[in-house]
Amino acid sequence: MTRRPVPQNGRTRRVSPGKDWIAPIGGWRTDVEMADMPEDAAFQLDNFFPEANRVRARYGFLAFATGLGADVQTVIPYSGVGNRLFAAAGDKIFDVTAGGAVGAPVVSGMASAHWSVQQYTNPAGQEFLRLVNGLDTPLLFNGTAWTNNFLVGTATLATQNVAIRNTAYTLSFTGSVTLSGAFTGTLNGTGVANRVSLTFTPAAGTLVVTVSGTVTNAQLEKGAVATPYVPSTMISGIPDASLLIAVTAYRSRLWFIEKNSTNVWYLATDAVSGTATVLPVGGNMKYGGTLIAINVWTIPVSTGLQQCLVLISSEGEVIVFQGSDPSSAANWGLIGTFKLGRPLGTDRCLLSVGADLAIMTTDGIVPITKAVQLDRGATSLGAITARIGPTWRETVAAAGTTSEEWQLSSFPARQMAIVNLPSSFGPYQYVMNTETGAWCRFVGMPASCWTTWQDRLFFGAGDGTVYEAEVGGNDNGVAIDALMVGAWSRYGDGLSTKLSKLIGVTAQIGVSTLMYAGISVDYQTKIPTALLSSVENNAAAKWGTAVWGVAKFPGISLVRKFASAGGAGSALAPTIRALISGSSGSVSEAAVVGGSVLYEKGTPI
Repeated sequence: MTRRPVPQNGRTRRVSPGKDWIAPIGGWRTDVEMADMPEDAAFQLDNFFPEANRVRARYGFLAFATGLGADVQTVIPYSGVGNRLFAAAGDKIFDVTAGGAVGAPVVSGMASAHWSVQQYTNPAGQEFLRLVNGLDTPLLFNGTAWTNNFLVGTATLATQNVAIRNTAYTLSFTGSVTLSGAFTGTLNGTGVANRVSLTFTPAAGTLVVTVSGTVTNAQLEKGAVATPYVPSTMISGIPDASLLIAVTAYRSRLWFIEKNSTNVWYLATDAVSGTATVLPVGGNMKYGGTLIAINVWTIPVSTGLQQCLVLISSEGEVIVFQGSDPSSAANWGLIGTFKLGRPLGTDRCLLSVGADLAIMTTDGIVPITKAVQLDRGATSLGAITARIGPTWRETVAAAGTTSEEWQLSSFPARQMAIVNLPSSFGPYQYVMNTETGAWCRFVGMPASCWTTWQDRLFFGAGDGTVYEAEVGGNDNGVAIDALMVGAWSRYGDGLSTKLSKLIGVTAQIGVSTLMYAGISVDYQTKIPTALLSSVENNAAAKWGTAVWGVAKFPGISLVRKFASAGGAGSALAPTIRALISGSSGSVSEAAVVGGSVLYEKGTPI
């Protein structure tokens, strides 16, 4: 007898078709119609980072250094024989290398905590940090100490004027001097070998240092203690070096921008202090404004690579020079000028990315390789922010362009480019996968500034704390809350109603993660409340003690979980929420690969 399949009838016919969906590895998209989104796009992607084969909930952040007492506006890495990490808050700079509660500041009496920083290595292999902020005398760190001497020509001192502030200073020297102006007094030594010192607190203004006879080894420094003599670390030649606002290293020189001007200043080859020479740029500028940022662009040429110096004005004009010595017509020249949207923030609107240079503007983040090829009206098409272009423009309109909290930074260890938004807009960052170009949004990190150090990511915050990010299983004691709304789909059935019933999710779920799943309907986000069927809540196995085949390594293997997902509408989108409340010493994975939706056609009965 031949067997035959049972014919379909009302009891065997499938009435609830399934539809597969993939994780939105293409990232957050606001540049496409919601009704026509690519299947790998996300309508919303908060605290989920799109990777090449999954979307992963970001890791947490933990307090690293505390007690700085004011908004931390600059975190300063130093790499040398001894790696160090500093942070500027209020009028002070602290050494936060060891973490924990900070001790006494290494620098105090500053007028601003927003510094432009450049590390520089001279031919002798000495590593320096040079800092400028447009208000204070430039600072210098030599790898051991902040060795600033506010006097110039100190081996044999000449009478001079010094701009000072209302804070403690110590003057030390061999010989005799008279002080006038912001402070009045006379200090006499008793001989060549007798080094004397005076600690005083002047009024803000100009201190006149008048020399009597021969004065040697003179040093004027902030603080109440005389430190060992160092030669002058000041930048001279410019009428007021405190007006320098941005610094970069280019072709064996340090280059600076003067505040509210079109002047660039540069030091001698391999120097970190001494006489600076002015390079007026205004004659090359077509749109007015002042210079605000400076960086380096590396161009591939037929003979290899060529470095160029890049300047950007407050009006979005990019000025590009090549060569290393502006005093030589044979070794200096203007490549061209290009117009973009106005830059966001100040000196932190430029970021070197490999051989390219990214510029953060009102039109988006534009690689300079695109800026030199396109008219401004078309640069948004070449912007790396094109996928979130409408949202970018709305954000700029709401947050403004002038906040110093705008910052473009990167975290190469996790392939992240991070755009810090002004705190007035909220604790948000727009984050891009530098490998795929996919975007997401980080929520809940109250950052004022960012930096990387030793392949670790740090941010400073307004509560006087330096935090380390992408570590741990919580946000400094608070659960990490991640939300993903995938691409909207009408399942090839036009405007007809679909009734979702069940959602399946293929995911990695750590032991400290709760993952919820559901369906959002008709372009309105619905926060899911249905918990995916539970996973075994075992502690993470430890290498060297775990028993093979018995111990669990949670969050590494993919699991298939299901949740009820009721909702009726013409367009549906898979929606996943992850709540992570793990320990500070480990991470708890929460990653999504894809899944499926079970639904019925038509409205519910």
